[in-house]
Amino acid sequence: MKNLSYLRLSVFALLASLNISCTSSDSVATDDSKTTTSVSGKSRAEAGDYETASDAVANMKIGWNLGNTLESNSGEVNGWIEKYTDRTPTAYETAWGQPVATQALIHEFKKIGFNAIRVPVTWWPHLDNDTVINAAWMNRVEQVVNYVLNEGMYCIINIHHDTGAASASWLKADLSDFTSMNAKYVKIWQQIATRFNKYGDHLLFESYNEMLDVKNTWNFPTVSTAFTAINQYAQNFVNTVRASGGNNAKRNLIVNTYCAGNGGTWGDCNKVLSLFVVPTDIISNHIAVEVHSYNPWNWDKDHGKWTASGASDISQMMSRLNTYFVSKGTPVIVGEYGAVNVDTSAVDQAEGAKYAQCVVSEAKKYNIATFYWMGLMDGKDRTALKWTQPKIVDGITKAYYGSDAISTGIRDITMDSK
Repeated sequence: MKNLSYLRLSVFALLASLNISCTSSDSVATDDSKTTTSVSGKSRAEAGDYETASDAVANMKIGWNLGNTLESNSGEVNGWIEKYTDRTPTAYETAWGQPVATQALIHEFKKIGFNAIRVPVTWWPHLDNDTVINAAWMNRVEQVVNYVLNEGMYCIINIHHDTGAASASWLKADLSDFTSMNAKYVKIWQQIATRFNKYGDHLLFESYNEMLDVKNTWNFPTVSTAFTAINQYAQNFVNTVRASGGNNAKRNLIVNTYCAGNGGTWGDCNKVLSLFVVPTDIISNHIAVEVHSYNPWNWDKDHGKWTASGASDISQMMSRLNTYFVSKGTPVIVGEYGAVNVDTSAVDQAEGAKYAQCVVSEAKKYNIATFYWMGLMDGKDRTALKWTQPKIVDGITKAYYGSDAISTGIRDITMDSK
């Protein structure tokens, strides 16, 4: 990594390299000092005209991850954040080097054509012994959700680094302790779902991030019962949200494959697609599947430029996702993608732009929504409202909008066009 803020890419992407494979808004009136649950767009949902998952994913167009923000954590129970900070929401939100998120930050993405923000959230540091979520933390999560919805954009919130390989990551694709872990998982989702049950259809819930087996195996599990466990967690997520009332009866929900893997020809990689069971639901076409993609891993470091081989890899991946899900009526989200070694130099950005263009253009063929992992506006640039990687931003917007794309090179980012 050339920048600490890209730390999040490392673990998932390490083995992803082994894949041998290019409206009406639901705004919420709020300000930075308080949170409200007064939701416009509610009338449409109450009238029964709730957008399908296929329509929602298509309408997301291009997205971005508000990364290293609400998912930041110590990595271990009673770690450095707990020991050396006041443990306020701000202490956690800024722990991984990002400033606090603002309405103005989200507005910059809206102005240039992004229509969706994924907001990763880690919950375990904010739970008491009875798995009750800290009220101040829940308020801050809701406030950030409102920033996104205020812009008429789609917002995705999830359970993030409660999964993964860190020592504090407790949610595993495992049956040995399933009863107790499932009870904790369900209780968290009951609280999230209840808090947001009046929100309209621009808010989506994502079940979990990158769930691994007890051996923390990436790409595909080495524990045979892992697929049984993850399929049950996905189903229990849907059941829990649907039972929470309000607009959650029709809310669009997202379930992730094992480790959010996208399949491939190496080893048993494709099992993460073929053995994943899309949950049954009380309403049709309100579930989407999410995968992540950092492949081909290290293309920028290994080759110094984007290659035809890399483009073929991306094309094959999108075709797989269409075969397993989209063609069968289940829309797909690439919830994370990015080039881990691309920095802010003009040369690196130019190649990174080619990569991003490939991902977005190939995904668009199948109405697959794409969410770049965080680097586009990073660190202090989020406060200055300055693009850290403008060439990659341009690559993304041009891939989706073509000649109608707004360029970072000609727009005045200080001018409020809202």
